[in-house]
Amino acid sequence: MAANSEKRAELFDHLAELRTRLIRSAIYVAAGMVVTWFLYKPIYKLLTRPLGDNLKGGSLIFTTMAEPFMLRLQVALAGGLIIVLPLLVLEIWGFVSPGLTDKEKKPLRWTVPMAIILFLCGAALCYWILPVAFQWFASYKPADAQYMVTLPGLIRFELLMVLAFGCAFELPVVLMLLAQVGLVNSKMLKNNWRYAIVIISIAAASLTPSNDVFSMVTLTLPLILLYIGSIYLVKFVEKKPASEPD
Repeated sequence: MAANSEKRAELFDHLAELRTRLIRSAIYVAAGMVVTWFLYKPIYKLLTRPLGDNLKGGSLIFTTMAEPFMLRLQVALAGGLIIVLPLLVLEIWGFVSPGLTDKEKKPLRWTVPMAIILFLCGAALCYWILPVAFQWFASYKPADAQYMVTLPGLIRFELLMVLAFGCAFELPVVLMLLAQVGLVNSKMLKNNWRYAIVIISIAAASLTPSNDVFSMVTLTLPLILLYIGSIYLVKFVEKKPASEPD
């Protein structure tokens, strides 16, 4: 009976800590939204810059009265999440780390920062190729036609592209976590590199909403390099086979 009471008390303590961390995380996101709300104009210029001159006489439009406010709110939310991402990661780490052993904590201490850096690298690469993607789309427009692009649709497309590239760049982190639980190892990754290249190519074609050749190739090549680098990174975290007794 006493053991059950202790377990129940421990569960309540964990739930109370989770609630506290969720509340703090919500406050962080709200604060980030306030910051990006007042920085909307420079963020708007940053998001529409990749269009360049590809509208060619067209215009960016809203189709309802509420869309300008909703767009600003969505941009503020997305920007706020990006700003406070390190704080959110720290909250997750603070909740999870007490239940991990020192051996389990060691790889995560540098895996988490690496995941953030890789995501930002993927997002930066996406932003760099967006003008080329828009130019590719514009090449199919008839000369006598004119663009009327909705701003929410444009921003949504860009965010999907950034998210796709950022998530794809998490490949080394995913493989390292799989290696840590013993599902993959460096030898397996090395022996199956040909299949990996085919899967990466298919994934790149599926993940890029633009579906233009340049974007797919630009995503495929870094992923192949990241896969090759993952083979060496996995060696540090993979579970070694138990040595046989003498």
